[in-house]
Amino acid sequence: MALTLIERSIYDRTGAPLQEAKGAFRGFVKVVDGRGQRLHISLIGKPSIEPWMAYDFGATVHTYGEVVTYEGRPSMSNPMVIPPAMIGRVMPVYQGKQNQVSAEVLGEAITAAMAHINEAACLLLEQALMHEDDFRKLTGLVDPADLLRNLHTPLSVREGDEAVRIAKAVCIQALVNRVEAHRNRPAVKGALLRIDRVQVADLIRRAPFSPSADQLQAIDEIVSDLRSPYPMQRVLSGDVSTGKSFTFMVPAAASYLAGAKVAIIAPGQILAQQLAAELSSLFYEIPVVTVVGPVGKTNIDLSAGIVVGTTAVLSAAKKAGIVFDLVIADEQQRFSVAQRQKLIAPHTNFLESTATAIPRTVALVKLGGLPISILRTTPVPREIVTRIITHNARQKLHDLVMQIIKQGGQAAFVYPVVNGEAETRNAVEAAYERFRRSLGDDVGRVHGGMTDDEKTDVINKMKAGQLKLLVASTVIEVGVTFPGLTLLVAVSPEHFGVAQLHQLRGRVARKGGRGFFIMYLPSPIKQSASSRLRLLTACNDGFVLAEKDAESRGYGDLSLEGEKQSGANRPLFFGLRLSHGEIMAGAVKAGLIPAQE
Repeated sequence: MALTLIERSIYDRTGAPLQEAKGAFRGFVKVVDGRGQRLHISLIGKPSIEPWMAYDFGATVHTYGEVVTYEGRPSMSNPMVIPPAMIGRVMPVYQGKQNQVSAEVLGEAITAAMAHINEAACLLLEQALMHEDDFRKLTGLVDPADLLRNLHTPLSVREGDEAVRIAKAVCIQALVNRVEAHRNRPAVKGALLRIDRVQVADLIRRAPFSPSADQLQAIDEIVSDLRSPYPMQRVLSGDVSTGKSFTFMVPAAASYLAGAKVAIIAPGQILAQQLAAELSSLFYEIPVVTVVGPVGKTNIDLSAGIVVGTTAVLSAAKKAGIVFDLVIADEQQRFSVAQRQKLIAPHTNFLESTATAIPRTVALVKLGGLPISILRTTPVPREIVTRIITHNARQKLHDLVMQIIKQGGQAAFVYPVVNGEAETRNAVEAAYERFRRSLGDDVGRVHGGMTDDEKTDVINKMKAGQLKLLVASTVIEVGVTFPGLTLLVAVSPEHFGVAQLHQLRGRVARKGGRGFFIMYLPSPIKQSASSRLRLLTACNDGFVLAEKDAESRGYGDLSLEGEKQSGANRPLFFGLRLSHGEIMAGAVKAGLIPAQE
């Protein structure tokens, strides 16, 4: 769109006017199109503002963006400014990052990088685990550099579209190659742990309950992996209360008794301390080293027992020069891939425990790149009623809360972090004061503005039944057990992920019986968000939920060392999206998975 610049004003973060882009935070531009129609353009961040500073008033600026009507007048927000050299040519559209790098600046950087296209072509083959002959057979192109040129500087729209199609085929083949390479990975010295199966049986007998058949099978699968020369990389999937903790603690204890260095990593201090206490009570003769905060100058002997802690273990292990033989990541959806990889040496055995696997893990399991052990049986039967309630029915929700408390049960309201912790803290405090008016000291609250000791004190009171109602941020989401919790309300659930909501639901009715999980909508939400919430009302299986969520959101970076867990899948090309259907079709074609009838 060709526009004539007529007005321009820019401001810093304080609202002070500026004459140059340095320090610019917000800008407003007025332009006129070819019909004489005025448009108002709003700009956020220096990367969006800077291109407009190169034009004098009265100059023609070519832009790309969507025109919308705002307050009765045509407007645009952060449109792309097209460089004069690109006028009349096919121009690739890049995805910038707000307040960091604009699409224009990114495009200029890529143009400059085209001088190194041969180096990029070789890197493409390396990352795809692909021989150049195989690349030629797959794409019909002689050189990967040709594909990169056609993607970034196509001579026509048709050539660009064809390059995108070929790039998707290369991405899928790269995934196939990675999965096959993982399946055929070599034995590594030090991976095999000399676990005594008689000792494993003795550890299982320590359980204060009768382990389920699922648990026994999962323990056997994990132990078999550990007794092999190939480093284990397995997923333990089970809904809340199916007994994942006991299932991974038995192999952990057996590994330690066999001389291995073992670490169990939890996403938060409360869960880490809970796991440490559970491990000590199960296997009293095995020392437990708890690491839940910065080690500083403190010398902690990480070889003195099984290490249980938060991600603080990362820095503690680095400081001590400890390399673990077995690492167990509990509630994997709360860790970044990079965090997990920091604990992994070539010989390290790695077990991921989760109730709702991250999309990347779902894909790798489905494609055969990761073995999985699934726990489906719960020790105690329970029924959790899941409902969506809107603002119009808030009185019914209030009545249900009071009824459950009157009957001796406990309830909790959980708020998401939306616009920063401060806003969430205010929402939690406001709800806390409202409930105190009717319940007095029977109400507690937990949020990120409290110290760890303050949060632990409130949570311990809730566990002991000294509180009837808890108002909290998502600090109670993962792993924390409240035996008497009968009702949990997720406020503004559209701001939670499916995995988070399923984890919250799992806090309810831990002793068995009937419980309630309510998703309360104070205001209307988008149709896409509503569809996501309805997944939870229709399904209670965590892995099935993870599959459905992955199909709708994308699988993330599907390299086995991937960093991006969900969203647009980009194994090789940033911004190139692979759909669920494309990935599965490619996997079927390669023979990774059977075709579905």
